[in-house]
Amino acid sequence: MALFAASNGSADASYVAGLAAIALFLPFLAYLCSLLHEAEGEHGWLAPAALAAGVAGITIKLGSVAPEIAANHLAAGAMHNALQDIANTATVISMYPLALLFAAVATIALRTRVLPRWLAYGAAVTAAALAVNAGFIHATIVPAFLLFALWTLAASVVLFAKARSRAVHITPCPAPAAGQRPAADNSLPAHR
Repeated sequence: MALFAASNGSADASYVAGLAAIALFLPFLAYLCSLLHEAEGEHGWLAPAALAAGVAGITIKLGSVAPEIAANHLAAGAMHNALQDIANTATVISMYPLALLFAAVATIALRTRVLPRWLAYGAAVTAAALAVNAGFIHATIVPAFLLFALWTLAASVVLFAKARSRAVHITPCPAPAAGQRPAADNSLPAHR
């Protein structure tokens, strides 16, 4: 929910929280897309498309914060309104690539089951909501971002739990005795 702080707050602390949330979306996106790429396979194109769309959408959203901060330091008037319109329009425009991100996530997840079915269907609904909301270019209310934030939160919890269960199943190699060389690890795949 901190993602909305950059758009809805006026205090510097809310902007910092919102910008931090936007920045933290990037490692989440990278991890999600790595799982999608692994599930889709080496020759798939949807996972890289999802990564590109996610980076583009978040970059545009990040760009919407600067004019809003500037507008909040101006008295009401033509310049204030122009900066606020730029910020609002950039937020709406960011929904186009984010809709592509969620469409790609839904497609891969439904095809490969890399995510739970409910999360895959949630991504499909979020993609549709973002696309519809983006169609209203002069909108000042963006309810699709609520779905975006809720899906991201739910996916974060699921992926965190999945990563923890993977970490529990990994058994560490025993340490070599003093003076012995460690045995070669043949369990890792060779790089091509």
